[in-house]
Amino acid sequence: MRNLPLAAAAAAVLTLSGCAAAVILPPADEASAPGCAAVVVSLPEALGDESLPQPLERRTTTAQGASAFGDPSAVTLRCGMPEPAPSTARCITIGEVDWLEVAAEENIWTFVSYGRSPATEVVIDTDVVSAVTALEGVSSAVARTDRTGACT
Repeated sequence: MRNLPLAAAAAAVLTLSGCAAAVILPPADEASAPGCAAVVVSLPEALGDESLPQPLERRTTTAQGASAFGDPSAVTLRCGMPEPAPSTARCITIGEVDWLEVAAEENIWTFVSYGRSPATEVVIDTDVVSAVTALEGVSSAVARTDRTGACT
């Protein structure tokens, strides 16, 4: 009987920690690069603007050099991706960072920083947040990586 309060407390901790589960992401090949550490520590605690009912809070992930925003995740970021080669893909500049749109399937858009080492991938659920809002939120952190080129 003495263990009943301890068991109840343990069950409560497990229940509460279930709400804050880490987002499972595979790490990028170069996630341990020093530039990725600078990106991750510089990311904001939330993304969003007045178009959202509430900001997308930053969440922990299972991968080094990665982050996620929203519950469920509406934006994921992985630093340490291979640097993209010159491309004819659409390129947009947000802040000091050029972004290549590398995939768009219905409401899931994927961008990779261009001319940055290491490169950073951002996957956005555009049903939740606009691509521009998400990229504006992370670009200042990604700008901490080395600039190696630019879109033309």
